[in-house]
Amino acid sequence: MPTAPIATWGDPAHLAWLEDHRTQLLDFYAPEVCRAEGGYHWIGNDGHAIPAQGQQLWIGARMLHVHALAHLLGREGAADIVCHGLVYYVDGPGHDDEHGGWFNAVMPDGVDDRKELYGHAHVLLAGSSVAQAGFAEGERLAREASELIDRHYWVEADGAGLDSLDRTFANPDPYRGLNGNMHLTEAYLAAYEAFGDDVFLDRALRLARRLSGPAASGEYRLVEHCDQGWTPVRDYNREVPNHPFRPYGSTVGHWLEWAKLDLQLYGITGQEWLLDAARTLVEGAFADGWHEPGFVYTVDWDGTPVVDARFFWPMAEATGALHALVLASGEDRWQELYGRVWQQAQAHFVDHERGGWHSEVDGDGRPVLVTWDGKPDLYHVFQATLYPRLSLDQGLAAALTSGR
Repeated sequence: MPTAPIATWGDPAHLAWLEDHRTQLLDFYAPEVCRAEGGYHWIGNDGHAIPAQGQQLWIGARMLHVHALAHLLGREGAADIVCHGLVYYVDGPGHDDEHGGWFNAVMPDGVDDRKELYGHAHVLLAGSSVAQAGFAEGERLAREASELIDRHYWVEADGAGLDSLDRTFANPDPYRGLNGNMHLTEAYLAAYEAFGDDVFLDRALRLARRLSGPAASGEYRLVEHCDQGWTPVRDYNREVPNHPFRPYGSTVGHWLEWAKLDLQLYGITGQEWLLDAARTLVEGAFADGWHEPGFVYTVDWDGTPVVDARFFWPMAEATGALHALVLASGEDRWQELYGRVWQQAQAHFVDHERGGWHSEVDGDGRPVLVTWDGKPDLYHVFQATLYPRLSLDQGLAAALTSGR
């Protein structure tokens, strides 16, 4: 396997490597990602499907989004993969024709029929990207997701969304969380770019202020879990510290994702608090979370690591946040950190033998299977290959549509 060039921000050799790597990623997933009966497969470490994992909404919506971007890049066959997903999620088994919305998961032994904000936010993201890629059904998907979020999840007084409802969109879980609302922010930004409705931008700003705003005043260990009145529950899931969606403590990778989103909002609005928050979040992530070969999953409220496994996705999100900080600040230190993150990712996370990225490595950089089975999630790493193409004021689909 050829050695990757030293990852230097803006260097043509690094950008060429990213382009090649993007092709390799798509080549790894394409052969088995489409399930013959509909929807997308969960992909294992060897690139083969794991049917027992079922069709999980967040993975399916992300695959739809990624292949819409790939189509905008001119990838042969990407349109077929997009259309395959649209059939499943517009009128197919992934869609709840009786009550509306989308099932959380369709499993071999039944349906998980709770309606999660997390999954529906990803459908809004996917629909917005698919619409920008020129597929008529993308707007239909995005409009339904947006209307359902308006009707059932969004709480105007809170400036945020409910986390989980039952199949009929009743009986809300009293839990309020950062994760689903963070991805709702991402989805609202994509919808704003796709459809031009200022309501989407306003809501993205409100969510950012509520959930990442404390970082503008130096409080970068973001609260992940709250009760129904948005009172922090700092001991939430202390007994399940490595939960894949609601782990105990503060999740370092989310600081990096929020930094990236805040910087896009800064590029659009020019509000200085967003740049302050993003800078503090990234500084905090390196102060508390960076332990080579990567970022620890979670930290306690004093910054002590709780789950010290290094997951793949914070590495990808860090590259996006650091790229945006270079553009926003012009400071050389962000370029140096960008290169350091990519060098560790190339050395320890990229699976040079089989393809894709290892989902999780230990402190010595060895692949482990603790929280995630396989390599189901293309979204983070695919986007990481595109971040250097972005200006501050655009998301990925909008940038590709405009030719940036």
